[in-house]
Parts: sequence; structure tokens; C-alpha cells
Amino acid sequence: MKGLYQPDALANYQYKGRTYIVMANEGDTREDDGDKVRASKINGSPSDLKRLNVSLPDSPSGDKLVTFGGRSFSIRDDQGRLIYDSGSILDAEAIARNIYDDKRSDDKGVEPEGVTLLKRWGKVFAFIGLERTKTSAVAVFDITNPRAVSLVDMIVTDGDISPEGLVTYAYQGRQYLGISNEVSNTTTVYEITRTRQ
Repeated sequence: MKGLYQPDALANYQYKGRTYIVMANEGDTREDDGDKVRASKINGSPSDLKRLNVSLPDSPSGDKLVTFGGRSFSIRDDQGRLIYDSGSILDAEAIARNIYDDKRSDDKGVEPEGVTLLKRWGKVFAFIGLERTKTSAVAVFDITNPRAVSLVDMIVTDGDISPEGLVTYAYQGRQYLGISNEVSNTTTVYEITRTRQ
């Protein structure tokens, strides 16, 4: 089984003179859902995937299922080659924090929706908004070296739901992250500070 990446948001940055593209791989279907079908409708589908929504035009048989979105964020080089993919990290971290919405397991999981970058302290950080968690969640990754990416933290905001847009900005020498939340119709701003260890 594989997923159609279908990024909802893109950002780019430089590392050692090369440009890299950061993609939030939400995935999407047609408005009428005409391209979406349960895996159970595809002959030969594994029994543990029967509930999964898959792409009808791209899933010719049960052993070649294609689902929507990568449930991940990824980094590609300036030639489009895949350098990094977060795989199941976003879903796993949401589960660990008890904010994963199991009703979304059949359809794009946490749905990485937005991305913004912050270049600060000699590093590059990616903020990835997760549209389908129980409460607002933004994953933070150190992507300075696109071949050595690491999860830094996950910002969870009670009362906000479905981060749709993200932006980092500076004001009076301080760094901020602004988050617009679609379902709760709220905007939240965090100050970003360096953690010293």
C-alpha cells in the first residue's frame, strides 16, 4: 500500500547551497468523493484494511492499494527527489499525547495541513499543523539537515481545533508562531524561545 502525497502546503529553505521543499501531505478527494472507495470494495484487499478509504482510480487490486495523503510531511530536493518522509511519526506522537482521533484512521489520519519555517539560532525548524486531532496540534521538527530530521516537540492547544494556517514572524527582536484554527474559529500566538540544555 502507498499514499498519494498531495501536499496542502509547501515551504522551502537552503542547506549547503541547495534548495529543499517541505511538504505537508494532507491528501484530498474530489468534492463528490467519486474517487474514494473503501478498501473492502477492492478485490483481494487485506482484511485489516477493509475500512480504509483508498483512491479508486489508483487501486487496481487489493495488493496495490493507494490511499490519500501520506499522513506525513516530507522534504524533497530541487529535482523533486524524496529526501525525508516522517512516516508514522505524526500519528504516533498524537496517539502518545492522547489527541489522536481514531475516527480519522480510515481517512488520512491527522491530516498534515500547513507548514511554516523558522530560521533561528543556526537551525531551521518546521512547524506542521495537524488538522484532524482532538485539539489543535502543531508538530515541531529540526530540519536543518534534511537528511537528519528530528522531532523537537508538539504544541497542543486546548480549546483550539484544526490549525489551518501557520506563520512565523519576528516582532521587536522576538520570534512568534501564529496559528489560525478553522473549526474553532480562533487564532493563537506563541512566542518561540530557545531551550537551553
